[in-house]
Amino acid sequence: MQINFNKIPNDEQQSLKERIHLDLIELKQKESKRRKKKRLVYYFAAASVVGAFAFFINRVPVSQTKPQTQLELFAASSETNSNINLENISLVLQDKQTIAVKDSTVISYQKNGQKVTVGQQAINTNTNNTASFNTVRVPYGKRTQIMLADGTTVWLNSGSSLIYPTLFDGSIREVYLTGEAAFDVAHDKTKPFYVKTKDCNVRVLGTVFNVSSYPEDETVQTALLKGKVRITYTKKGLLGDQELQEDITPGMIATINKDKKQLKVEKREVASILSWRDGYFTFKSQPLSNILNKLSKYYKIEFIKGSNLNLNANYSGSFALNENLNSLADALSSITNNTCTVNANQRTITIK
Repeated sequence: MQINFNKIPNDEQQSLKERIHLDLIELKQKESKRRKKKRLVYYFAAASVVGAFAFFINRVPVSQTKPQTQLELFAASSETNSNINLENISLVLQDKQTIAVKDSTVISYQKNGQKVTVGQQAINTNTNNTASFNTVRVPYGKRTQIMLADGTTVWLNSGSSLIYPTLFDGSIREVYLTGEAAFDVAHDKTKPFYVKTKDCNVRVLGTVFNVSSYPEDETVQTALLKGKVRITYTKKGLLGDQELQEDITPGMIATINKDKKQLKVEKREVASILSWRDGYFTFKSQPLSNILNKLSKYYKIEFIKGSNLNLNANYSGSFALNENLNSLADALSSITNNTCTVNANQRTITIK
C-alpha cells in the first residue's frame, strides 16, 4: 500500500512520518536481537564440539600414538634409584648381578656382546648371541668410561646412569641416559645412534657431543663438538602432543626447558663443556654462580654464600675433578680471591 502525502494535512503528515520512523527503528532492534541470539547459539554449539574433541584427544594415552622401544620399556621397568647414596660405580647386568667398578676404570664390551671387561676382570654377559640390557650407575664425585659393542665411547659423569644393550643387533642403536654423558659415536650410516632421555631424544650418525639431563635440573642441554645431531622433543598442545625437531651443528648448544617445552639454540664455546671427560672442569669467562652450581652438582655439596659475594663476576680457570674438598676450596680461593671454609661433616663450603 502506498500513502499519498499530498492529500493529508501537513501536521498529520509529520505525525505519520514520525510513527513510521519509530516503527522502523523498533523493527531493526528486534531483528538485531534475533541475529545475536542465533550467533550465540552457534558459538556455544561450536565451542562444545571443540571442547569435546580436545577432551577426547587429550585423553588418548601417548603410548597408543607412539609405541615405546624395548629399551624404553626396560628403562621404565627398572626405575633406576637415585645415585645420591651410591658409594661405588656399579655395573648392573640384566640378571641383577652387580659389579663394583673403580673410579675412572674403563668398561669395555666385545663386538659380539658376550663379554665385558672391567679393568682386568672379564665377565660373561650372555651365551645365546642376543642382546641384553646393562646399566652403569655412577655416584656423585666420580666418573667412568664405557666402550660399547659398536665401538662408541661414552664418558659417564657424576651422579649419572646409562642403560644400553650389550649388542646392537637391530636397525638402530639406542641408549637411555639419566644425568650427563659425553659421546664419541662410531660411524655407521646404516644404524643411526639415539640417546634417549625422559624429555628428549638425540639422533646422530657419527659425532662427538655432550648431553646433560639430570632429573633435578629445569633444562636438558645438548652441546655439539663435531658432526651433526637432531633433537626431538614433545610439546603439549590443545589438540594433543606435537613432536618437534631441531638440527644443530658444531659449536651449538640446544637447551630444552622441561616445564615450558621450549627449545633454545645458541652458538657458544663447547670444548670446555666436555672437559670433565678428561678429569677437569674448565670454564672460560663464566659467572661465579654457574661455576658453583657445576661444582655443587659434581661433588654433591652445598655452597654457603656470603652476603657480599658477587655471583655475577666472571672467572676463567680449571679444577681437577678428583680433588678432595679441601683442595677444591684452596683452588677456588686462588681463582676467585674469596675466602673458602670447608665443613667436611656437613659437606658444605662457605665462600665469602
